[in-house]
Amino acid sequence: MRTGGAILRRAVDALIPFVQPGVSLIEIDRRATELITTEGASLSFARVPGYRWATCLSVNQTVVHGVPDQYQLKVGDVLKLDIGVFYSGFHVDYSDTLVIGGEEATSADVRRFLAVGRTTLAGALALVRPGVHIGVVSEYIGKHIERAGYKIIYELTGHAVGVELHMTPYIPGFLQSSIESTPRFKPGTAYAIEVIYSEADHAVVQKKRDGWSLETEKGSQSGCFENSVFVDQDKAYILV
Repeated sequence: MRTGGAILRRAVDALIPFVQPGVSLIEIDRRATELITTEGASLSFARVPGYRWATCLSVNQTVVHGVPDQYQLKVGDVLKLDIGVFYSGFHVDYSDTLVIGGEEATSADVRRFLAVGRTTLAGALALVRPGVHIGVVSEYIGKHIERAGYKIIYELTGHAVGVELHMTPYIPGFLQSSIESTPRFKPGTAYAIEVIYSEADHAVVQKKRDGWSLETEKGSQSGCFENSVFVDQDKAYILV
């Protein structure tokens, strides 16, 4: 998984400069496919039944699972770049949220919105340790997002990751019950920690006919930040 994470990190680093105004989503996906496969890895997302792309590319109010199509990115668009690698029998999963044309191309409100998501993920990752209840991370994410005035998307969660892309236990972005009732992070296991949120919506709906794209219910701006981490015997470290 360390090797897969390194492959994915290199792919993302090479892909981000390609994400520019006027570039279509399908062009980004083709570039991502090339970057991953030339390193001898496979496309995690293409292993999901019914899905055939390397990425999920979700623009503005589309939160997750956006299907790469002919849409050409515009200055100020907010793009959720979600991408995975399958290498030597294991998946790693990653997501970032980018402003097309650079963050100076958007409003101060959107810049603050994205900064809150990034710092929330960083704080959540710092809490991942062997034996810690998953609810500690869920509570932290929910409190930081809500205190900033934004909304957690209740239906979408982080998850364990490894031989399958999405595995139990799931890691909600809010505390559903008592911390003590939630599973603990286990040594020898990897997890995709995700902050999935919006400016004003708790819920998502499927408006497009592609069968995948999930948008905020009322059309508010959304963000998604994700890292895969591996929990060792005494610590956790970021895979990608």
